[in-house]
Amino acid sequence: MRSLSELGEWERLLKKIIWAQLGDIKGKYILDFGSGEGITANHFAKDNKVVAVEPWEEMLKDRWQDYEYRQIQGDVSKLSEFEDNAFDVIICHNVLEYIDDKKAIINELHRVLKPGGTLSIAKHNRAGRVMQMAVLLDDMEKAHDLLDGKDSAASKFGAIRYYEDEMVTQWNPGLKLVECYGIRTFWDLQQNQEKHNLEEWQEKMMQLEMRVSQIDEYRNIAFFHHLLFTK
Repeated sequence: MRSLSELGEWERLLKKIIWAQLGDIKGKYILDFGSGEGITANHFAKDNKVVAVEPWEEMLKDRWQDYEYRQIQGDVSKLSEFEDNAFDVIICHNVLEYIDDKKAIINELHRVLKPGGTLSIAKHNRAGRVMQMAVLLDDMEKAHDLLDGKDSAASKFGAIRYYEDEMVTQWNPGLKLVECYGIRTFWDLQQNQEKHNLEEWQEKMMQLEMRVSQIDEYRNIAFFHHLLFTK
């Protein structure tokens, strides 16, 4: 049985927070689009029917599969095999930043989402990244670049093409934003990194992060936003 303890400290906390914000999901038909190593797909497959779609073969070599779910290797074109209004829940976490035609992806996810269903999008928040560059990484040049509207880069996936929360409903007005959570408001600004792997510390940090996740002043500077839409 795979354990979250295998993950890096920040990724472990990120998963815990997002899953808590999604709530107790059971008996649903779920699509995990851009499923990566299948950590989230595997988590929800315990109590749900899950389809996971991931374009990178490399990500699938050691995917998590304690519970049965269908894994598809490919891009958005693979969704053509699914009928309209197929899925109760669609998960799309840290995916759209690395795709040029975001509108096409959103429209296809909208098509296969059931009326009344939930679309969960986790995304980078530009203001939080400015904080990261200025405070954590001491890189004023990149902070200025982000403020000027430029992209940044991730070591594994290339350019991070930022987009604003409200753009999703502009791309497809059939989606309604019902909740926006901030994630990693304090984590990267806490300098005592020796504590980060301690389970007790992680629990305390998660409680604090959850408490401020819907307060504007903190959500606005969080490194990530978790958006929940309905159709």
